[in-house]
Amino acid sequence: MRGLPLVIANSQIRRRAIILTASYEARKYGVKSAMPLEEALRLCPNLYIVPPRMELYQSYSSLFFEYLYTITPLVEPGSIDEGYLDVTERCETENALELAEKIQEDIFEKFHLPCSIGIGPNKFLAKMASDMKKPMGITVLRKREIAEKMWPLPISAMFGVGKKTVPLLEMIGIKTIGDLANYRDLKMLEETIGPTNAKSLYAHAHGEGSKEIDLNSHQVVSSISNSQTFDQDEYLISNMKLNLKILANSVANRLEKRNLKAYTFTVQIRYHDFKTVSKTRTLDNPTDDDHEINRVASALFDDLYDGETPVRLLGVGASKLIKAQEEVRQLSIFDDYDEEEKKHSVNKLVASLQESFGDKIINKGFTLTKKPNSPDK
Repeated sequence: MRGLPLVIANSQIRRRAIILTASYEARKYGVKSAMPLEEALRLCPNLYIVPPRMELYQSYSSLFFEYLYTITPLVEPGSIDEGYLDVTERCETENALELAEKIQEDIFEKFHLPCSIGIGPNKFLAKMASDMKKPMGITVLRKREIAEKMWPLPISAMFGVGKKTVPLLEMIGIKTIGDLANYRDLKMLEETIGPTNAKSLYAHAHGEGSKEIDLNSHQVVSSISNSQTFDQDEYLISNMKLNLKILANSVANRLEKRNLKAYTFTVQIRYHDFKTVSKTRTLDNPTDDDHEINRVASALFDDLYDGETPVRLLGVGASKLIKAQEEVRQLSIFDDYDEEEKKHSVNKLVASLQESFGDKIINKGFTLTKKPNSPDK
C-alpha cells in the first residue's frame, strides 16, 4: 500500500471513528489526525482504511530502539517512534551529518521505515529540526540560525505548545515563535499561560533547552495491555479463552522484559454491537507470572462475560506497576515455597537464554488442554 492515500482508523464504527494517523499521500487531500473518518472520506473518496495494529507498532518500536542503542548507549525514548541520542563523544571522530545519514539509511534498509532526523546542541532544537523536513529529511539547527529558521514558524509549530495554549498566545499577539522570543511583557505572558510554562517556552524560543539524556524515561510506564480484535463475531467460548491465554501470556512477557510487576489486572470485552465492558482485580502481591495472570484474567472473564453475546474484541491489561526489585513478597502459610522457587528458577533460565541468544530464542508459553481421545503433541 506504499504510495496510496491511507489512514489508520476503525472503520467498523464508521460514524464515530476518527483518524489516528494519515499517510503523506492522504494529507495532500487535507486529511489529518483526529479528523472524523466520514469527513476524511468526503475529502478523499478513494481513501484506504487500515485498522490499528498496536502489537505490530510495538514490535517495530523495539527493533527501532535496539538499533539506536547500537549507535550510542545514551538514548532517551521520546515516544514509541522517536528518541533523543547524545552522540557528542562519537562525533569527536565522526561527522554528525554523515552519522545521521547512516542512521537514516540503516533504518530504511533494515525496517523499511522512513525517518527524519534533527541535529542540534540541545534536545529542544534537535526536536524542532526533526520536524522541519519530513519524511526523509535531515536538518541541522544551530542557535545562531534560530532567527532565520525557527522564528518565522507559527507558534503552533513549536514543540511544547499544545492546542489549548495556541489561542491563549494568539490572544496576546503571539502568532509566531519569533513573536514569543521578542515578547516584552513577561508578566502578561505568565498571567496568560502560567509562570512555569511561560519561562520554559520563552527560553525555548531563544534556543535554550536541556542537553541531558534521561536514561530512565522509558521506564516510566503506567500500564501494559494487549488486545485482540476478531475478524468476525466470535461465538465460541473456547476460542475466547484461548485468545485470553495468549493475551495474558503476552502481557506477562512484556512485564518481564521491562523488569516490572503489576498489582492490578483488567479484562475488557467488546461485544458485536460495540458495547464495551471491563472488570478489574487488584492482587495482594504484584506479579509478572504468566500462569497467575492467566488465572486472574480467566476468572475476570468468567465474571464479566454474559455467556451468549458474540464478541468482537478481548483485552487484558496490567496496571499499578512497580519495579520487580522493589517487591517485598509476603508468602502466606498456604503458598508452596518449592513452587515459588521453581518459578523463580525458570524465569532466571529464560532470561539467561534470551540475554545470550536473543529475545526470540525462547519464551514462556501457555498450556492447551488436550481434547479427549486426541494424540499427545
